[in-house]
Order: sequence, then C-alpha cells, then structure tokens
Amino acid sequence: MTRRLGHVSTKIWCADDLGGAELLRGQFSDFSYDVPTHDKACFALITRGAIRIRTRGTESVARAGDLYAIDADEPHAGWPVDRNGWSLRTLYVEISRLQAFVGNDNGQSRHVPALTGPIIRDARLTHLFRAVHSDSEEATPALHREERYIEFITRLFERYTHNAPPMRSPGQELRAIRLARDFLDHHLDQHVRLTDIAHAAGLPPFQLLRAFERATGMTPHRYQRQARVRFAAGLIRLGHALTEAALAAGFADQAHMTRSFRSTMGVTPGAYRNAYL
Repeated sequence: MTRRLGHVSTKIWCADDLGGAELLRGQFSDFSYDVPTHDKACFALITRGAIRIRTRGTESVARAGDLYAIDADEPHAGWPVDRNGWSLRTLYVEISRLQAFVGNDNGQSRHVPALTGPIIRDARLTHLFRAVHSDSEEATPALHREERYIEFITRLFERYTHNAPPMRSPGQELRAIRLARDFLDHHLDQHVRLTDIAHAAGLPPFQLLRAFERATGMTPHRYQRQARVRFAAGLIRLGHALTEAALAAGFADQAHMTRSFRSTMGVTPGAYRNAYL
C-alpha cells in the first residue's frame, strides 16, 4: 500500500517471515515527526538526504548511510535538516521476536536487550539491513531473505545492544548438517524456509546457519541452488527433456535453470545435453 500526503510518499507492508515486522519505504520533505513512540523497536536506514533526530537527552543528525535504532516506547522527534528532505527504509519489530529468530529463547523472555542507538554507523550492518528490506519488498526467495535477516540480527545483538543474553555457540554439529543437507536434497522442488531446515536438523535457525556455513563453506540457499543444478544435470544425462529437468529440480522455468546452470557449470544445459548425445 502506498500513501501520499503533502510532501510525503510512503509504501508500507507486513512481513510474517521477518518476525511479524512492519516495513516502510518513504520520501519526506517539509515534514516533521511529532514526538512519536512505537510499540516495537524502530530501525531506519537513511537512503538520501538527512534528518535531525531528538530522543531523551540527545539530538543528532542521521545522514545517508546511517541507521538509527530506537527501542520500543522511546519518544523521539524528527525533522529535516534542509529543504531537500530525506528518504528512508524503516523496519518495526519486537526485539523478543529477533531473539527467537537467533535461538536465544522461545520469544517469551523477560530479558530484552536495549539498543545502543540512536545512530549506528556500520557499513556491514547497513548493507544487510538494506538487503533484507529490499528482498522483502521484491519478494525474493524466503530462504535467502531469512539468511540475511539472521546475519543482520546476529551482528546487531553482538555489537549494538546492552545486556543481551549470550549467543549460543554452534559447535561441531556434523549430524545436524548431514540432516540439513538431506532435507535440502529431498525438497529441491519446494520453496523451503530456514525454519523448516532447522527443524529437520534439530537446531535453532541461527545455530544451523552458522554451523552449515562453517561445515560446507556456503549458506543453505547457495547449497540449494547448487543441488538443483546437480540434480538437473543428472536428469539431462539420462536423456530427460530440459523443461522436465528444470521443473523436477525446482527451477521456476527453463530460463531460470539455464542461468543457474551456466553460472555453476560454465555451460548451458543445452550444451551439456549435447555432450552426452
């Protein structure tokens, strides 16, 4: 849904796969926030221009590339630095839901860490935030979105919260990795979620992601892409039609398979098929 009001243009949507987060993309000029509070934590990445922010006891300017982070129920005001206004991408989410995402607790903990904002300047964190936000708007594959979201949450908790519960150590979870790989190999034609893989492996999503990357050198999403190519190649070697191989391996269509096949194998599926004629 997109709203326009004076010099304001915004689009807002909800994302159940991001812990029930509300996301907003907007452009503002000649506009001021009138000391709002939110029942969720607020993360806002400035993508153009600048905004002056006042919270209790502090006043600062967030410019393009800055991420400002404000706890739930924290009063804050914002107004433009100049007539050019600003653009941003915002995410509202309960911190307890982020804790549940990385396996700190079941989402019902009374121990909720506090954010160290309001201004965070961390190129890696802002890159992950923008990627998650854009991925959600563009509806990229859920597994890819969840991996980036967990990377964002992990870095946020490790560097920009007070009194956060200790993160679990992934440890050497070889059996869990084997189960995760088996799950991916047997669900190539389905749009799986990271939570589905974690459940099959018997680990929280965060712990699984860390252990999987350490053991395989790639994320579950990248592993899934390569597994699909391997499976399709096997079908092509057996003489199956390219369209049939694409659908059986979980690709949206033959063009999708061709792109992945070429980036992985260095040749098109057609050239690969011809080598076995």
